[in-house]
Amino acid sequence: MVVTNNKGVPLMSQFFKTVYFPDYPAESSGKRNIKIAFGKSDREVFKAVKPLANQDLRDLLGFESFVDLQGAATDAGLTVNAFCVQHLRKACITEAISQSPLPGFEEFGPKIDPIQATFRGGKGEPLHQWYPYLEGYSPDFVENIVESYAPQAKYIHDPFSGAGTTPLTVARLGRSASYCELNPLLQYLTTAKIEAHSISVKKREQVVRDLNEIADKLDEILPQQEPDYELRQAYEPAFGKSLFFDDNNFEQVLRLRTLIDEMTYTEPLVGRLLTVTAISALIPSSRLIRRGDLRFRNAKELKRFNCNFTTKVRDLIHMVVADLKHISPFAIPPVLLTSDARDLMKLPQQKFDAVVTSPPYLNGTNYFRNTKVELWFLRCLSSRKDLSRFRYNAITSGINDVTVGKTSNPTTASVEKLVSKLSDEAYDARIPKMVESYFYDMAIVVDGLKYQCSPQAPVIIDIGDSAYSGIHVDTPTLLAEIFEDRGFHLHHEVTLRRRLSRSGHELRQVLLAFKSARRSNSHKKAKKLTFFEQWKDFKQNLPHQKQPYAKRNWGSALHSICSYQGKMKPSLAHHLVGTFVPDGGSILDPFAGVGTIPFEAALMGMKSYAFDVSPAAFAICAAKLQNSTLKTCQSLIKQLAEYIDKFVLAKDDLSAVASFGFNGRIIDYFHKDTFREIMAARSFFGSISPNCPGRNMVLSCMLHILHGNRPYALSRRSHPITPFSPTGETEYRSLIEKLRQKVHRCFDTVLPDQYEPGKCFFQDATENWPNEVGELDAIITSPPFFDSTRFYLANWMRLWFCGWNDVDFKTRPQGFVDERQKHDFAVYEAVFRQSRERLRTGGVMVMHLGKSSKCDMAERLTEISQRWFNVVDLFLESVVHCESHGIRDKGTVSDHSYLVLA
Repeated sequence: MVVTNNKGVPLMSQFFKTVYFPDYPAESSGKRNIKIAFGKSDREVFKAVKPLANQDLRDLLGFESFVDLQGAATDAGLTVNAFCVQHLRKACITEAISQSPLPGFEEFGPKIDPIQATFRGGKGEPLHQWYPYLEGYSPDFVENIVESYAPQAKYIHDPFSGAGTTPLTVARLGRSASYCELNPLLQYLTTAKIEAHSISVKKREQVVRDLNEIADKLDEILPQQEPDYELRQAYEPAFGKSLFFDDNNFEQVLRLRTLIDEMTYTEPLVGRLLTVTAISALIPSSRLIRRGDLRFRNAKELKRFNCNFTTKVRDLIHMVVADLKHISPFAIPPVLLTSDARDLMKLPQQKFDAVVTSPPYLNGTNYFRNTKVELWFLRCLSSRKDLSRFRYNAITSGINDVTVGKTSNPTTASVEKLVSKLSDEAYDARIPKMVESYFYDMAIVVDGLKYQCSPQAPVIIDIGDSAYSGIHVDTPTLLAEIFEDRGFHLHHEVTLRRRLSRSGHELRQVLLAFKSARRSNSHKKAKKLTFFEQWKDFKQNLPHQKQPYAKRNWGSALHSICSYQGKMKPSLAHHLVGTFVPDGGSILDPFAGVGTIPFEAALMGMKSYAFDVSPAAFAICAAKLQNSTLKTCQSLIKQLAEYIDKFVLAKDDLSAVASFGFNGRIIDYFHKDTFREIMAARSFFGSISPNCPGRNMVLSCMLHILHGNRPYALSRRSHPITPFSPTGETEYRSLIEKLRQKVHRCFDTVLPDQYEPGKCFFQDATENWPNEVGELDAIITSPPFFDSTRFYLANWMRLWFCGWNDVDFKTRPQGFVDERQKHDFAVYEAVFRQSRERLRTGGVMVMHLGKSSKCDMAERLTEISQRWFNVVDLFLESVVHCESHGIRDKGTVSDHSYLVLA
């Protein structure tokens, strides 16, 4: 603080600013700060840093840890105070610019503080510090822009949302907001903030209690968790031999991943917020450091490195809890429209009233490489190819984004001239290509904004320029030309900051304010519905209800590799695929179950993808799509036989399942010797990677013979689809003998010459989809019917064999769509958004849905889908005549709806 007289004149020769460091040696947290003293000569520096919050000041100093700060001061031969003042003096000389009045408000309106145009301008506002995304700007900056340029706008969009500052600020102002963001990490962060704002006060109080309890008991809870196997397995394919963590922190990271997964099933928001603290703690507790780009710590930084992952997470939980106490519910939560802003033209017209955004700067920053560790933790990165795909899909703004496969052409004469000059003088041949591709990509975005904006909607862009090989790349001016070529009018231009490049060129950060052109629909061609005539014929004839397709056993015998309640008739899948997918086309089923739809597509020579979140369904679906060999399966059965011979059933393992079961105890289904073999097989398959050749085929056969009413079954007499309470005498049945017979029967089935192997992913359709799934001709799916079969109960014995225990049955189903949709059909928003993104132009989405007296799914999903699709048709088929196959509980479905979207 500084003492002044009644006129505000300082009475002291020094000025003081305190900054908090969590690791500063002090008895209480209230004393963990240092006091920085400024002399008279640094009065302007003091004035510049005086309003900054602790986090902002630590960012400006460049140190989160007092130990690191103290070490750097010692290395420089200075006291901590002198080092801080020197550092802040340089920072202020580099960054400080006088405030710029907004056009039209020079005399009486608000001003833009330059620091608000950076992440440091957040001033410790709630949620802003959850993740240090330094490329962002502050909420105050967005609020000033909205109030100055779009005071009447009801619907505001940000096509480059980053960590979500614009949509969150717009929602806080009580307006509708939507956004685009390609990086799954930033999508996740934004979703977490939106969900935190969208719950009731009562629910928030419960979340705060849960988080506090986790923080208090984290040291006790974490050692009890098993390290996440999947995450560990993905590390080396993603990062090679690079060691980002010490062994202790790495184990803590893997154990916390497991804890988060378990928490997410029962308390999704608690799990999501805990994930936020985890991803924010990853880099501080690693051997890496962010200094512009992500890099390994140097020798001095590594010597001072001493951050425990668990301790960091606990501190961050306390920060999140403190923020939760100071936020209010959103009246209108923001919506993620599409990941890639270049896909805006694919959507139905949204009618944005305003656009506020900051596109990627043309500065070489690799946004995906800088967040690769966090993407790995979120399971979005499991190989080096994944990182390459992210870069390929991004706006070309860095040298590493330049690839041979990307399309680009000069967009304006000025860009063409600049690219030619760079081609002659740039030190790297990729630089001119980067510049050309950047403006080509941005032109596609501008086309989308022109289509989506209401007439005269303000479009506000925060953008900076750059320099390469001594050549100035005036990005704001070149971008303005692209906007104006598309009918936008440049209304205002404001310089927010000036700085010098490393080569001494003066660079600037600029605010560009446009007015959108009057919207014209003439440039968007109507989609050609190539499937229209075939669909018309399907509705008239319903071929799957006629012979020979009406037979229960029509189609490939591999459809029956394992019995499964609720699967679609193969003949229906066959005709839907034939109707909507062109010859040699590609298809995805995001709710694939045991793979009836994608397998029919594979049999017809089409490229097929499938998702399912059930480990049993995944194995069965993958078995059909992988085309394994008999020799491989025989080898696996031999290994299993050897494993069974050596297996000893421990008393603890037996007691753990003694009372488990739903239609009777599981141990009552089998002879005791058969059950020992089953327990051994369960352990064996649990130790094998899902990618092991033949694993899914043998496992699927094993799941089929677990229970049934025929000689193939290992159990006493029971139902082959749902394990009803067993009857009859107990007798020993050899697992290996029955399994070998089943596998050989499967390989008696001959696949057609045109069969095309597909790929099944163990994937929740509501989470981020794998990068390799794209350019689809069709998405055909039948999600779980509302209030119908509970698949986890119908398949309880198979799920148990795949590793579930009694706790899993109480928690995991709460994360399944069939349970979540009972609370809110908004769970399908992510499905529709990603479907729209992954479909090629002219692609179609077809949903086979149930209709009952309790719920018309098609009606509900039509409403949800309207941001992303237009309804082509809605067709109703009565199913009251369908067989029950001996299962009484068919649910309440009386009709099937076909919702066709394009």
